[in-house]
Amino acid sequence: MAPRLSASWLLLLSAATGVAATQDAPPPQKLRAVLWVGGFAHDFDAFAAVTQEFLPARVPIELAVVRDGGFLDAPEAAALDLIVMNHCFEKAEGVLTEAQQQKLLDVVRGGVGVVAVHASYYSFVEWDAVRELYGARFTQHGSSEVNVDVRFVDRGHPITRDLPETFRVRTELYESTPLAEDCHVLAMAREEGTDKEHPSVWTREFGAGRVVTILPAHWPEAYRVPEFQQLIANSVLWAAKEVPQ
Repeated sequence: MAPRLSASWLLLLSAATGVAATQDAPPPQKLRAVLWVGGFAHDFDAFAAVTQEFLPARVPIELAVVRDGGFLDAPEAAALDLIVMNHCFEKAEGVLTEAQQQKLLDVVRGGVGVVAVHASYYSFVEWDAVRELYGARFTQHGSSEVNVDVRFVDRGHPITRDLPETFRVRTELYESTPLAEDCHVLAMAREEGTDKEHPSVWTREFGAGRVVTILPAHWPEAYRVPEFQQLIANSVLWAAKEVPQ
């Protein structure tokens, strides 16, 4: 279990969430995490709301919602257990300074976990270095008004062990360049009525950090699918090193 939160981290959480924190209150024994949302083409307020509802019900976690890279300026950023990314920013300008870009890579390389959901995989398309978190690059997607069947291909991994073989969400199917050899594919996905599958969930290590990439979920309703909620919860525990490799 993660150590107690410092007083300064509680202040960071209060600044991000608008909830007052005091040094006298006993800090919770929970994973320290930020939920980084924002950008275009998606309902990020809805994503944040439903994630704040279901994730703490499934995982012992304290989520501070952030909308830019300011959280990386705090000394406690390197002591985070996890960054959950669910954003869609075309450019880093106005979202991440150059120093924050480097800090993000440094803290993950140093051991902070990442769960990158859907459009986060697309974010910062001109920033080549961040592609190393994922081990691949977004190429295209089709219609967002289709059903996508997600099929787990490794049922023995801690992330997938308690999940059914398949589940369905209404979303758009993301396609990628070939994954790096050290990416571990957990699930493939295909549009309903087609046969061609594409990597949809995979893990990769980035230095000492564990990264999980989860491509489905364009619409807020996807986050109400129990199997998808459990996939995110399991990914959080694995990326935060609460379960073995």
